Amino acid sequence: MKQIPVALALAIILAGCQSQQTPPAQHTDDVDNKPPQQAVDEEKAGPFEFDTTTFENGKLTIHYPQFVNMLNEELEQRINNLIKEDAILFLNPYQDGDAPLQMDYEVILPESDTFSVQYTGNYNGGMYPTHLLFTTNIDFKKGEKIRLPDLFVIDEPFIETLKKAKYIDWENPPDPNKEKQDAIIEYLNTFNNQDFIEAFTKADHPEPNENPYGIYSYFLNHTVVISIQLPHALGDHAEFEVNTRDLVRK
Repeated sequence: MKQIPVALALAIILAGCQSQQTPPAQHTDDVDNKPPQQAVDEEKAGPFEFDTTTFENGKLTIHYPQFVNMLNEELEQRINNLIKEDAILFLNPYQDGDAPLQMDYEVILPESDTFSVQYTGNYNGGMYPTHLLFTTNIDFKKGEKIRLPDLFVIDEPFIETLKKAKYIDWENPPDPNKEKQDAIIEYLNTFNNQDFIEAFTKADHPEPNENPYGIYSYFLNHTVVISIQLPHALGDHAEFEVNTRDLVRK
């Protein structure tokens, strides 16, 4: 399926591999038999390697990474459980539908203690296909999930900084559509800042019902990319890249 190309300055992106098929209407965790992928050298825990695992439930499929061969096995298990839990939670609202959904992933490894898993896929359960995106961010040294409101003060200056940030057109990153960008900003301005502040307190929750604005984030070396769900006519979602130095840390 189509992967989102994103400008990832100095980030290392590894695309999720397709896993082998399993019978429908079964809950499965099938690990792909391909050799684990080398991701990045970690100073204390050794190289990052991961396999692709698949969870299926009827017509719903999500591929997600599971790290292997870390020196700290307890940390490895904790990280893998967080990834798996988020992947399965994201599918919950779609379980009662008849439409197929397949989510693939990319692992984003900036030069920091945080890595992100970005999932994308098309859902055909309405009048038109909807392109979905969500993420999981984890501190790989602590084995803890990281959410945007855990790191930064969410207030009116945060919202204004976001609206002025670099726009990433996921459909055409090298040449963003300026008219679409203007329409997106106009749409975002229809919400008052207080509504946005409240929405960002729920950012990065994997289950859409708990994150109704569909706000997700992933981290690069000195920036954070924030994704916001949009109407289909505006592209389903939009991403803005914000320099972390422009945000107030908690």
